[in-house]
Parts: sequence; structure tokens; C-alpha cells
Amino acid sequence: AHVEAPTGGSVILAGILLGPSALGLIWPVDWPVLFPKETQQSLQLLGKIGLILLLFQVGMEFDYGHLRARSRTVTAVSICGIAVPFVCGLLIGPWLHREFAPNAPRFGFQLFLCIALSISALPIMGRILLEMKLERTAIGAMGISAAAIDDVTGWVLLAVATAVVTVGFDGWALAKQVAGVLLFFFALQKLVGPALCKVWRRVAERNGGQGLTASFLTLLLIVLFGSALVSNRLRIFAIFGAFLLGVSLHKELSLVKAWREKFSDFVIVAMVPIFFTNTGLNTEIGSLNTPLAWVGCGVVLLAAAAGKLGGCFVAARLTGQSPCEAACIAALMNTRALMALVAINIGLDLKLLNRELFTMLVIMALLTTAMTGPLLRWWLPEGLRKQAWQERDAKN
Repeated sequence: AHVEAPTGGSVILAGILLGPSALGLIWPVDWPVLFPKETQQSLQLLGKIGLILLLFQVGMEFDYGHLRARSRTVTAVSICGIAVPFVCGLLIGPWLHREFAPNAPRFGFQLFLCIALSISALPIMGRILLEMKLERTAIGAMGISAAAIDDVTGWVLLAVATAVVTVGFDGWALAKQVAGVLLFFFALQKLVGPALCKVWRRVAERNGGQGLTASFLTLLLIVLFGSALVSNRLRIFAIFGAFLLGVSLHKELSLVKAWREKFSDFVIVAMVPIFFTNTGLNTEIGSLNTPLAWVGCGVVLLAAAAGKLGGCFVAARLTGQSPCEAACIAALMNTRALMALVAINIGLDLKLLNRELFTMLVIMALLTTAMTGPLLRWWLPEGLRKQAWQERDAKN
């Protein structure tokens, strides 16, 4: 994907510093004046709108050609990148539930924990590869291809998990909900998406390819938020409808380019940071106020890193990659950031996570992403390291 979230970690950190974890501790009496309940509700709404626009953009920008390049390494790494962290989540889930969230639905909590540990962040990985000049290397291609498959798998798992939780584990209700989602997906792919593309081609022909017109943009936004409302009515969260609509338009490259030129920077720079900031404001590091809570945070981080790094490294080695190459691929797959935070926030909205567990998972998402760059620089084969430095020096 070409979509990036360049300020994610720093903006979340800013939100944490401005929130109850830092400023709220220093200025406990008057801190609510800065962020009253009404302001936090507005930030939450704007953050969700930003996510809808971002997921629509991700759906359009996603390079599905990666999914056709199913080499043995890509397939093995993508499978282990989901399966091994999922198993780690199953192992630590019962203890976390018993110690920190005994009142939460056990199955729903376990499911969302496993997804948060298993998911990778394709947009952030793409940015890291571009910064380190690795986007055209074999390591970069294998990492981004495996992450592409895991990204799609993660969204599917997240949608299924949301459906399972919201219907109260009713088998018949779940079957109807799944049928509704499949029908909705088919309608977007076969009817709505092609119809929008047809209208776009007529508009582009009339205005000589000058970009999005006001009338077409109005139509596109109506369909976009309509899709979000439909998915919300199907009880799988509005962002999935936006993502599916974007997928239905991804082959119309001129439309993708026009959206990118007009809105990409606005979404990334203005809207998505609101979501990150709101996540930081909701993170209360002070809620980890016992040694056991910090042990729990360490267990979550260890399970996340060991699952991704260990599982993906073994998969890459078993399919013929050198130790250094396998380690670099594993480090890339350990990147979570935005995608994990979306899953974590959904779990919070569904009341499957309390503040304590929410904080643990946010710390996990940040630290596993932050370690990607240093691990890559440490494990990168000598030839690629020199090549990356030379290209960076030439550019500067």
C-alpha cells in the first residue's frame, strides 16, 4: 500500500503525555478543563471519521498483485505470522482474563487478544522500507507480500470477531450476519464499485482528467458513508464498509490517483493523528499500578514479539532464506502500529478490554513497531546495509 501513517508513534506519545498518564498526574485538579468530556467525544468522532477515510484509502491503494506472488517463503511467513502469535494469545489469554478482566466475555476477550497479537501493519512497514531503501530488495518484497496477506486476513478475522461478539454467540444470528456481510461485499464488488467507476470514467472524459469534480466527490462521499452505515447496521463496524468500498475501486487507477492527489495528505496529516491522539488520551499508564500489572504488560509484549519474530523467522528459514534474511523478514512482520491500534480500540468499544488491558496492548503495539528499525539495521546483510547507506547519501 502507498498509504503511510508517518506520525503515528509520536502522535500517540503526544496524546499519552497530554493525557491522564502524564499531564493528568502533574495537574490532576485542572486537567479535565483542558480535555472535558465533550471535547473527548468530539475527538472520538473525528478519529472515527479519519479511520473511515483512511480505510477507504487503504482499500483503494492496496497492491493486490502481492497476493498473486505466493512463493513458498511468502506463504509460509504469512501463515506463521498469523498462527504462531494467535497460539501465543491462546496461551496467555486465560491468565490475563482471570487476573485483569474476569467480568469481560471470555471468548470475545480471547479472540480480540489473539487478533491484536497476530496483526501486522502494512502501511508502516511500507514507510520503513522506503526510508531504508529496501522497497526493491528481495527482503522487502517478501516482507511486504507476506504482510499484505496478513493484512487482509487480519481484517477478515476482525470482522468475524466483531460479528461473533455483537450477536451474543447466537449461531443463527451469526449465520444471518455472515450472509449479510457476504451479500454486501458482493454488491459492492459487482454493482456499486463498477457503477461508480463507470460514472468516474464519464466525468474524467468530460473534464479532461483534471481530477475530482465537486459533483462526483459528493456522490463518492455519499456512497462511502452509506457503505459505512450499512456495515454498522450489519454490526461489523463502519470502517469495514469503507475498506470494502475502497477494494471495489482499486482497479480504477485514475480515480485512485485523483483521490490521492486531493485527499491523501489531508487524511494522513490531519485526520489520522486525531485517532492516534485520542488513543493516547485514553491510555492511562497509571492504571498499571501494581507489580502484577507490569508483569502482565511484559507477558503481552513477550508473547507478541516472540510470536511474530520466532514464527516468521522459523518459516523463512525452513523455506530457504539465510539467517540474516529470515531475521529481517521477521522484524518487518513484527510491525503492528495502526492496524493493532484499530483492533485494540474496537475491543475497547465492545467492552472486551478495560483501561488496564487497553494500556498494555497500546504499549505492546508501540514497542513492537519501535523495535523494527533498530532490529533491521542490526540484522541487515552487509551488502544491503552498504547499498542503503550509499543510496541515502546520494539522495542527500
